[in-house]
Amino acid sequence: MVDMAFIGARCRRFRRNVLKVELQDAANAIGYSRENVSAFESGRNDNSLILLWYLSQGLTYEQLTGGAPIE
Repeated sequence: MVDMAFIGARCRRFRRNVLKVELQDAANAIGYSRENVSAFESGRNDNSLILLWYLSQGLTYEQLTGGAPIE
């Protein structure tokens, strides 16, 4: 089973530490509301289109799964 809270937290860390993008700016770029993106990053939403945005921004599978650090 996929731990969406873990995946969301990894995406949040990537957005903050690597992309240096605020939540609202990410939501605008993805085309979803701030609340939807926040719910995804908190593990309360499993929207695959939001996940695809993080991957398109450079998040790797290793970073996503915890196999590589997110600086």
